[in-house]
Amino acid sequence: MRHRSSEACFPPAARAALLGRIVSGEHISDVCVDLGISVNRARSYGRHAPAWGRALALRAGCDPDLEHGTARAYRCRCPHCWAAKAARR
Repeated sequence: MRHRSSEACFPPAARAALLGRIVSGEHISDVCVDLGISVNRARSYGRHAPAWGRALALRAGCDPDLEHGTARAYRCRCPHCWAAKAARR
């Protein structure tokens, strides 16, 4: 039941639009406002669809101003930075 309600609140067309616009360089919060969803809804959908969560983290989590793959890139969620943070712990 929960999965169906999450699909209704965040339909596939909105998910595709969100990822496409993030890839084109728009910020996730701006895109979510335009689509009429909250950033929390977009990010929390990953609990129901792990593949979506990974795709969003790869696209929305990378800050182009950071040096990726270092433990100092604490704001980044890309796999390279996560691995560096895990190795440091």
